[in-house]
Amino acid sequence: MPPFPAATFSLEYRSDLGILIGRWLQALPPPELQGTYQAMLAAAKVHNNCRFWLLDLRRRPLAGPNLNEWFRDQFSPQISAALDGPLFIAYLAGPHQRAAAESAEMELHLRHAASLDSYPLFFDDEAAAVTWLQDQQERAGVRVA
Repeated sequence: MPPFPAATFSLEYRSDLGILIGRWLQALPPPELQGTYQAMLAAAKVHNNCRFWLLDLRRRPLAGPNLNEWFRDQFSPQISAALDGPLFIAYLAGPHQRAAAESAEMELHLRHAASLDSYPLFFDDEAAAVTWLQDQQERAGVRVA
């Protein structure tokens, strides 16, 4: 896993919850942002192919067209195969990101993700996001607690 300065990105596996948590602490250029996603996939593999991710986007802009294309065309297709099942992503977004999160472009991105066995959902409350991820774990028969 490539190291990222603590001031830019944090990555943590919560074994008590069975959830991988990635937090961007500032905006990153696309190549570094792609690297953080690759680091999450590598960490997920290390932690029993963890398919339940909480991604905190509140301190960085939502993905733009270039990152969405990369995520859709290159990253998403490898996720479910690499993790032996669908990926469930709870995105934490702030009020300042609501318009982008609810845009028609994002809706198309989310629909396409679902076609690749990746199920993302946006939240503005971390507790609600964790609850949703735990519900998905229960439905998948892999609930930790």
